[in-house]
Amino acid sequence: IQVGHQEICKDLINLGIFPRKTYNLNPIRVSDQYFPDFVRGFFDGDGSVYIYTVNNTPQIKSSFVSTSLPFINEFNEQLCRTLGIASKTIHRNVPQEAMEKMVQYSICFYINDCEKFAEFMYGNNPTLYLLRKRQIFEEWKSIKRRHYIKQNYPSKIGWHLNQRVLA
Repeated sequence: IQVGHQEICKDLINLGIFPRKTYNLNPIRVSDQYFPDFVRGFFDGDGSVYIYTVNNTPQIKSSFVSTSLPFINEFNEQLCRTLGIASKTIHRNVPQEAMEKMVQYSICFYINDCEKFAEFMYGNNPTLYLLRKRQIFEEWKSIKRRHYIKQNYPSKIGWHLNQRVLA
């Protein structure tokens, strides 16, 4: 959004809106009542979801990205606490090309946590959401996953599915 009218700009600043929030976003406090709607809006704007396969087994991954570490850190804590799951690792994505100027931070959810996340966002049948993203979660519900027990095999990035790596 771009606002050029000075009086409207002053009113917005008085309400706590400030320019260039991409670079200066601090944690946002959202009441529990409106948190699912806030999460859904953030996800529709700066989130992703897709289905892929590992060892012929369908998987689902959803994620958020932000340029503000304080914001994504607080958001991660509040969302995971609300979902009743462990906090996610925050990944720092360093720009690879000269045209990319911003460092981005991301958090990811997989399988069961992804299902809890989708239920949290869409469980109350909201009317406002990005249809293409919701349809991926709906597709995931319809996929018949083979019954399997996680094994000690390394993935493409070298971690084990059922082992916690201790620092």
